[in-house]
Amino acid sequence: MKTDTKQTTNLIDLIVKMALDAASPEVKKLVTHKWPDDDAWLCIFIGKKFVPKMADATLVFVNAGETLPGSENDPSVVHFDTGKGLNDQHGKGFRRTCSAVLMAEKLDVLDDPGLKPLLEMATAVDNIEVLAPDSLHFLIEGWPRKFNKNGGIDWEKVQERVFEAFEIIYGQAKQNALNKLNLEKFAEYTTLRNGLKITSVLWHPELRDPAFDERADVVIWTKRKGSRGFYTGIPVNRDIPLYLDKVLLALNETEARVRGVSTLNKDVWYLHDFKKLILNGSRTHELAEDEFTRLFPRQIVGIVHGTLSRIPSGLVSQWKKR
Repeated sequence: MKTDTKQTTNLIDLIVKMALDAASPEVKKLVTHKWPDDDAWLCIFIGKKFVPKMADATLVFVNAGETLPGSENDPSVVHFDTGKGLNDQHGKGFRRTCSAVLMAEKLDVLDDPGLKPLLEMATAVDNIEVLAPDSLHFLIEGWPRKFNKNGGIDWEKVQERVFEAFEIIYGQAKQNALNKLNLEKFAEYTTLRNGLKITSVLWHPELRDPAFDERADVVIWTKRKGSRGFYTGIPVNRDIPLYLDKVLLALNETEARVRGVSTLNKDVWYLHDFKKLILNGSRTHELAEDEFTRLFPRQIVGIVHGTLSRIPSGLVSQWKKR
């Protein structure tokens, strides 16, 4: 019996390799176990995303551990997370892995930053580890119940929702990885004498969150807005009780001076109610022509640095200890 199992596994591996070969025919069926878990879904997602000839294949379910009858010599049928073949971690010894990881290794996409959070989730689920209560895993478990009508599950609808969520997470993770690389290229770091860390990401507002991940206390970003000017944002790290009312005052005073008036007729700079965010323009408030700042980005950076440098270093030290 063991010999038969080994021969079957080797045959399945050969078929999978043939299916991934550029000269092989299109893959028509992707086979996984009934009521697919995170791992099985991720295998199918990876196959359809990274293997063009799998993109239009239909999904077929079999009992866990089994293969599709009659598919033994058919390279147009590929199994995932069942059958103990190349893309099934079962029966390959105990190690922290999952079938999707084995498949990603085979396709040489294991280090794709977009896949990393998805592979980690699938691995954690397969290894019966504790998950955060808001993990995508619980939605994957819930969608089959949501789309269960008259005793039958609409698996096409479930797949649509699962793949949509995978694609969102993949795209976000990929962008986050790119942002971290771009932060090294475009960010300017300044540590004031009192210990406050200010990061300027002029013309790269998408780098705000990566800057905070690198422990910035305040970030200054600008974003070009057509030929009319630019938007500016000055957010504070949520972990420190630093308020920007004095920065706002300094910006308004300089703005008025540049415009040649004693006081501004209308607000150019907006301070959020919690006093930890200053904006000049945003997605929710588009600026009229006279609302764009007349200050240069470097002036804005200088005003922020100058105003915040007056905060006593002892106070900053207290904030950092919290």
